[in-house]
Amino acid sequence: MKAQRYLSYSTGFIEGLETLEIINQQGLADKGFTNPKIILWKELDWLSHTQEGMLGGNTLARISYRPELDGLRAVAVLAVVLFHLDIGITGGYVGVDVFFVISGFLITSIISADLKAGTFNLKSFWIKRLRRLAPASFAMLIGTLLIGLVILLPSELISLVKAQLAQVVLFANYHFAYRIDYFDPIAGLNPVLHSWSLAVEEHFYLLLPLLLCLFYRRGRRTVLVGLGGLLVLSLAYSIWQVERDPQLAFFLLQSRAWELLIGCCLACFSNTVVDLEKTSIFRTVLCFLSMTSLLYCFWSYDESTVFPGANAILPCFATAGLIYGTQAPNLVTRFLRLRIMVGIGLISYSLYLWHWPLIVFTKLEFASELTWPIATALVAASVLMGYLSWRFVEQPFRKRTWLASNKRLTYAVLSLGLAFVVLPLWIIELNGLPNRYEASLKDVIHADMTSRFRTDSKQDIQKRGLPLVGRQQGKPTFLIWGDSQTRMISEMVDNLCFEIQMTGYIATRNSTPPLLETGVGGRFDQQELIEAVLEEIKQHQIQNVIMVSRWSAYLKPKQGVMSYYAPPVFDKAFKKTIDTLHAIGVKVWVMHQIPDQNLDISRAIINANRQGQPVPFGISQRQYEKQQESVNTVFQRYANHPNLEFLPVAPYCFENGQSLIGTHSAKYYTDKTHLSQIGSEVLIRPVLEPVLRQIRRETQADSRIQ
Repeated sequence: MKAQRYLSYSTGFIEGLETLEIINQQGLADKGFTNPKIILWKELDWLSHTQEGMLGGNTLARISYRPELDGLRAVAVLAVVLFHLDIGITGGYVGVDVFFVISGFLITSIISADLKAGTFNLKSFWIKRLRRLAPASFAMLIGTLLIGLVILLPSELISLVKAQLAQVVLFANYHFAYRIDYFDPIAGLNPVLHSWSLAVEEHFYLLLPLLLCLFYRRGRRTVLVGLGGLLVLSLAYSIWQVERDPQLAFFLLQSRAWELLIGCCLACFSNTVVDLEKTSIFRTVLCFLSMTSLLYCFWSYDESTVFPGANAILPCFATAGLIYGTQAPNLVTRFLRLRIMVGIGLISYSLYLWHWPLIVFTKLEFASELTWPIATALVAASVLMGYLSWRFVEQPFRKRTWLASNKRLTYAVLSLGLAFVVLPLWIIELNGLPNRYEASLKDVIHADMTSRFRTDSKQDIQKRGLPLVGRQQGKPTFLIWGDSQTRMISEMVDNLCFEIQMTGYIATRNSTPPLLETGVGGRFDQQELIEAVLEEIKQHQIQNVIMVSRWSAYLKPKQGVMSYYAPPVFDKAFKKTIDTLHAIGVKVWVMHQIPDQNLDISRAIINANRQGQPVPFGISQRQYEKQQESVNTVFQRYANHPNLEFLPVAPYCFENGQSLIGTHSAKYYTDKTHLSQIGSEVLIRPVLEPVLRQIRRETQADSRIQ
């Protein structure tokens, strides 16, 4: 029967178990559709391309359950989990983009079907989103806070509650976009870091219904043109922004909206009666190509891949291809419809919510990277927590077993939201509740990440000049110049200069190495700042410059957080900097990088105290040399450069081939890459003091000659 060859593109499983009602059951019968498995989602007169568009004609509609979409969700969430556990795949973060496309498709399908039926209600839609998303999210927030009160150090607890506050007010993505700098001691280990993607979707859910209502009045063509136009604009912005500032491009809606809009456009395009019999071969081929492309992204992308931007196009369109093609029977469809895949897809939202806190808390508690047995156990624990959250939190609220009244639900959410505003402010005011720890561990748990010295912009220099260290009178005779590693030793340098009666300048900005040409991380104002520092050197005739930086960080691109130089570009920038300074008569000292550590130093020292064991060492000298291999290759080319001297730190940072991290009562690092004040005194003062004393002697000798 001809009618049996026609199937709809249905939304399927709407965020779990949501379905649309039959809008016109009689219409189905009138058209001869007697098989309940044959479902149409389409106004037949849509094909007439009348001006009525989505509003016209008799509606033959029902949203059918498509288990393959749950299977696709399972693929996405498993990719994310395995990526975060560093098990097998390097590009698993692409799973989030898969979720975005699916979400855009499903939500647009819901709204468009209600608009066609004349039953869409904006308030009702947002209440449904609230009922769908809020309970499980708050359960995760409560759980992470309770665990955090037991496990987290004061600085970590403050970072957690700030992020929770941001998530409650729907700005988690903005919070992380502007706060997750590597200078943040636990930037990558915030238990709710993954909530940024939820915030992106929540922003989209607020805006999409308004756009669809606006476009809908003018017909189907306007909907497709409007959404397609926004898609193109967002994609163009993403490609532009990822080169300018990859951090913002990664976290913000405007550079991610096109991914959701792909799903939206597919949902609108799918509202067409299609002969599956004629297109089944095409769909089968498309499914295999799309799944192959998606798997390619999972295994070939890594943290060095510039993302999102153009590199997100392939996985997003591959996801759209799978949504489109899996209505034809083939091996891909069968795989996605496997009971285990559908089951994981059903719990994917809760699984996503819980997997990251479990990983973070485990890493923090063990103070090290995860072993294979622990990682495997975490996969199982994440699935278990995902199921429990789905079964006992998601389902009762969605089935209205709990808080059936929308008014009561709203009051409950507002009350919890208020609590997650007040509690973070209280915890921040109390400095992260340090009284949870013994007084003898004060110097170990203290964040020690503050400094009076910073140079954030060209405008800062123009208004106030470069900050002074040491005596506040007399002619400055040197400049210490660098990134956050310079900032963290600045207090020690200031004290040292007071002792030896010197005055100097300091220029320090996070994530900004002292290299001319080629701004870093796509941040347009960095080069302006560097050139402004150079002008200060010329204007004040500074003859001695000491460079301190986390050099190795700028030789390897890192997705989402920092994007720096390829080795040849770094080499070119370093050469230009040294040559420029040499040309104006400046003597340059370049301090080698302090060792990056691979363990949680605070926890390692606390555990040593609890167990009565010696404080462990950090990385070995061999590991350090491997860590600095690319940097040293560049530095060796300039070993004989006139007026350039390199300052090794290894003699002071290592003992018997192992790096020092602290004592039972104090730590030398604030995090894995930055020294504390006491660490600066112990490890770096012996490096810089002879240099500064030499500069002082030479300056005094020159003064006597004059």
